[in-house]
Amino acid sequence: MKQINHAVRRTAKRLPARAHADELKAAAAMVSGQERDTMRVRVYRALARGLMAGMFKPGEAVTLRTLAKRLGTSAMPVREAVSRLIAERALVLLPNRSVIVPRMSRARFSQLSRVRETLEGTLAEIAAARATPALLRRLAKTNDTMRRCVAQHNFHGALTHNLAFHFTLYESASEEVVLPLIEMLWLQAGPFLALSLTMPGARWTARHHQAAMTALRAGNGPAARRAIEADIEETSEQLLAKAVFAHESVAGASRLSLMSFS
Repeated sequence: MKQINHAVRRTAKRLPARAHADELKAAAAMVSGQERDTMRVRVYRALARGLMAGMFKPGEAVTLRTLAKRLGTSAMPVREAVSRLIAERALVLLPNRSVIVPRMSRARFSQLSRVRETLEGTLAEIAAARATPALLRRLAKTNDTMRRCVAQHNFHGALTHNLAFHFTLYESASEEVVLPLIEMLWLQAGPFLALSLTMPGARWTARHHQAAMTALRAGNGPAARRAIEADIEETSEQLLAKAVFAHESVAGASRLSLMSFS
């Protein structure tokens, strides 16, 4: 148990202590269309993208005031965004009025991964039937940037571009019912995906992304599905093998405030 807790603390030290202002603002810039009309939605989407991209890790302490300053807004829309994320099970409110990334058991993470494989594989298969040269160029550019970030140990950059790769692909499928479901799954799984870059012995390659793009170029839907499923499965297996989510003691080690309501 001591070894597991030590591994969690060591991993936390290897990650930046907090998400940078420019990264949160970049996440906010990913909002498009009518969502830009309201500050509360812009802030929500920025924080949601931050969670999905692993900008926040379990146990990171960030105050609402600090988040508001980074986003260039008042505390009110941040408070509303956090409340919405609590309702979506992306964050959990504690009795002391702070919130944390929820505890994640091995069984729950496995379930999230299986559902992700099904839904994300489905959209990848649909996208293959309508992939355009413009989409392929965008995916290739995003993937290349992600690989450079990994090589430079720029973990936030790698996670952000990994997120962009996946959702650029899924959005191209134009499935308005399935896409929000995938976003909710990423809200819960995203904070833990950062560990896949920093755990000792972890492998983070772009081979499944490359396989997906090859399938898209050929219009091969089943192959695109298999590539995305394999991508999710490989990362999940690495995390589960490291016992990051095993036992309540590991969750307890991350029981620190993420954002304070005070």
